[in-house]
Amino acid sequence: MAKVTRRCGCRDDDGRQYGANCPRLKDWRHGTWGFRISAGRDPKTGRRRYLSESGHRTADDAKEALADAQRALRRGTADFTRTRVGDYLQTWLDQQEGQLKPSTHGNYSRYLTADVIPALGGKLLKDLQRADVAALVRGLQDDGRGATTVRRIHATLSSALADAVQDGLLHENVAKGARLPRVNRQKVEVWTPAQAGEFLEAVAEHRLGPLFELAILTGMRRGELVGLRWSDVDLLVRTIVVRTQLVCAPTGLVEEAAKTDAGQARRVRLPERAVSVLMGWRLRQDSDREEWGDAYQDSGRVFTWEDGREYRPDYVSKAFRTLTEGKELPPMHFHSLRHLHASLMLASGQDFTVVSKSMGHSNSAITRDLYSHLFEDHAMVAVEGAAALLPARGGVLTSVLTNGPEQQKTSEE
Repeated sequence: MAKVTRRCGCRDDDGRQYGANCPRLKDWRHGTWGFRISAGRDPKTGRRRYLSESGHRTADDAKEALADAQRALRRGTADFTRTRVGDYLQTWLDQQEGQLKPSTHGNYSRYLTADVIPALGGKLLKDLQRADVAALVRGLQDDGRGATTVRRIHATLSSALADAVQDGLLHENVAKGARLPRVNRQKVEVWTPAQAGEFLEAVAEHRLGPLFELAILTGMRRGELVGLRWSDVDLLVRTIVVRTQLVCAPTGLVEEAAKTDAGQARRVRLPERAVSVLMGWRLRQDSDREEWGDAYQDSGRVFTWEDGREYRPDYVSKAFRTLTEGKELPPMHFHSLRHLHASLMLASGQDFTVVSKSMGHSNSAITRDLYSHLFEDHAMVAVEGAAALLPARGGVLTSVLTNGPEQQKTSEE
């Protein structure tokens, strides 16, 4: 019957390891526990195979690992290839190419090659422990990485290990159930309508002014705006169909489907002001096309450079940041224009379901989490307005609240 043993790395005078015969093993703190079990013969070479593992601090840990190895043998999932974590993750990344959006694959590649593989890549895949994943998470936090980033890195590793379990390379996903930092969702802070108007007035003559205005009027994402085609705009029925977005991937600028299933091919209604903005912009673009002649690169995009080239999403954000610097406006990112649109819709009396559908959220719960505090402010105004419609009611409390205690005392005398 297989059993666990305690060994160490001490050597005798001839340089040979003592192994299980080291005299210092009388001290229970010396050495580590492990096991070695026969695993039959290799069907290709006919040579006898063994599964071995060492480095456990206690006998109980080694017994648990031994039991896992025996279960893997019975299931036929034992790993005899001594696959390293880094090699497996690189192979897994290669397999995902073409299965994921280029931007998503780029993020996975960056997380694994820059963070996970340097920390865990040298370990044998079969030896990977929950403690190793916990150490990775702590290391990322110690390096100052944000909670959202840590969670994304962990999610990528967990996805890869889940596939290893599916393929029979692991018997469990050791990344599952890890303790992760909590993401503290901050309240969305946006400009007031007056501040938004001040900004639009300031950028009225800038080439990207119409794009910024459409962002506020529709709530469309940055990638959706720069990826928008005229073929998806119907000014007569005042509708935009959001089908694609442009994203910056490691391979360059690529076109992808809309960000979420709920966001794909969603219809965005256009107010009259947005129609006017787009009509004016189309006239300007037609003038550019005529001026550039044969050199004009007709991409079919709505928002382009003078020569027809499409905008990069990151350029739009940089331009927005530059245009807002030095102005007496609360600091905001370009993406906050999307939140501004949602807040304006809520202020106009729209409920969460309508706002959620317009924003392209996968469900209204996301909208509620993001904008609940805005809705509460508007709800308070609404209930005060409703109360104001009722006739005043007499009574001591009402008099005190409306006239003050001194005036109430005088009236009683």
